[in-house]
Amino acid sequence: NSAYAGMILGYRMIGEDAAHDTYTLTTSFAVPDSAMTVRFVAPRSGVVEVMIQIYHNSSTSNRILSFGLSDNATYNSIGDSYEQTNNYPDETNDQLVQHYWVVTGLTAGTTYNYWLGAKVSLTTAYLNWGGTQAGRFGDFIMKVTALPTATSDFAEYD
Repeated sequence: NSAYAGMILGYRMIGEDAAHDTYTLTTSFAVPDSAMTVRFVAPRSGVVEVMIQIYHNSSTSNRILSFGLSDNATYNSIGDSYEQTNNYPDETNDQLVQHYWVVTGLTAGTTYNYWLGAKVSLTTAYLNWGGTQAGRFGDFIMKVTALPTATSDFAEYD
């Protein structure tokens, strides 16, 4: 059941050949762009790792950035376990951030589609991606990788 472990099952990149793009974060989870999605077929292990990469423009200090996984382009959480704090800048720390989730309990062979959800604890923070001019932001990336079946000492999921 671990034959596909490490295989990339789904991949989405936005920004390489597009103008700079910006999303103004709100205090509620929302999908910043309906294209921020990845589709995949669950591996035999029923376990995947979902990774996202995006630029966080904190704009000011003390704004907690959180990411969540949605099963719809209009934010619909796949569960509280998948809504997590990513960054709490103490100044105006702007940076390219990556976030990872391990999703367990998937049905092997079933097609899933996840979207990125994001929010900030107080207003005035942004997500940025892409660009074709100097000073471009990092591309948005969302990737799903198959993980091995849970076996003692080799792959454990709690």
